[in-house]
Amino acid sequence: MSNAVITAWSAVSPYGTGSAPLADGLRTRTAAPRSEAPEEWTARPDATARLVPGFDVREALGRAGTRGMDRLTGLTAVTVRELLAARGAEQDDSLGTGVVLGTAAGSVQGFMEFTRASLEGARPIDVPPSKAPNMAMNRAASASAIRHALKGPNSTVAAGRLSGLVALDHARRLLADGRATRVLAGSAEEYSASRAHLTHAAHGDDVVLGEGCVMVLLEPADRADGRPLAELLAVHHRVAPTGDFTAALTAAVETALTAAGVRADEVWAALPGNAPGVAGEQEVRLHEALFRAEVRERVATTALLGETAAATGAFQLAALLSEPGEPGRIALVTTTDPDGYVGCAVLRLLTDGTPPAAGNAPTAGGAPAAGDVPTTGNVSADTTTAEEIDAR
Repeated sequence: MSNAVITAWSAVSPYGTGSAPLADGLRTRTAAPRSEAPEEWTARPDATARLVPGFDVREALGRAGTRGMDRLTGLTAVTVRELLAARGAEQDDSLGTGVVLGTAAGSVQGFMEFTRASLEGARPIDVPPSKAPNMAMNRAASASAIRHALKGPNSTVAAGRLSGLVALDHARRLLADGRATRVLAGSAEEYSASRAHLTHAAHGDDVVLGEGCVMVLLEPADRADGRPLAELLAVHHRVAPTGDFTAALTAAVETALTAAGVRADEVWAALPGNAPGVAGEQEVRLHEALFRAEVRERVATTALLGETAAATGAFQLAALLSEPGEPGRIALVTTTDPDGYVGCAVLRLLTDGTPPAAGNAPTAGGAPAAGDVPTTGNVSADTTTAEEIDAR
């Protein structure tokens, strides 16, 4: 069977809803706006984060079926809606469309709220029924498929910051095995009080959190229904020994390049995942050893979005798909996770980087239209460059 190709993509990001705001922000190397996090979400009173502007689940999706829906599920469902709208296929799943979503552990906030309600209620079973679905790790993927009538295989993979690449690999395998004719694959991360507390405990005050979701439409190259944007040549991931990511990541890159049939000196753009701590430091040093400076600097760093955790790999794909250049370019992304996961994906970019025109419709209920990033209230425009972010 031929390689899988990406034929469409969309996103919900701190730049706005749809692919165009994200592509514009990354191409101009402008950091996403930092907002004061709502008091009930924060690990400390002065916390800021790169949040999806104006996003409210019920405003974005309507009141039907969203009572108690966690933020992670809302972000995913909106992204799936935008992607299907870009392809004009929201209500037609005669092709058997699958969904593969990467996540750290589902909605950590959903777990915490359910557990707290059980502990504080008169009895352990006295919990709001609307909160029960948020306990399931596959809540976002399954709810998105149900809402948009997608009848193909539905999978959730959890691999920390590597989740986006693992989801891409799983989607490719579903296509290769004939389990689906096309697959929506990507990863998502929400901002929440629970995540803020956990990140603060692990990394202190130095990490600015981000959130969002990116989904791509993956189809077999020989039966693709849309114009290919990129060809997925190889994906490889493995586990690294504690604290030593260099050897495992080197092996992952070498394996992926060999499987793709390309050499390191043929890579046009190489993009690391910017993990906090030792994992990210060793990853950057490996890129410096393998690739020239112009190769490492061609694509915008995902640090512009903040620490997006499980959504990192998917945002890296979006960065590659957004960067202009001649069709046929070879691009490589690596991602590391402090818990020991490492991975690499190799793609051949088939377009000039122009984002799809569709998939950027205004959200329901009067939410901001795609690209409308508010600069009033508690949101401030941030024109920080990638170099300034790296220097922080």
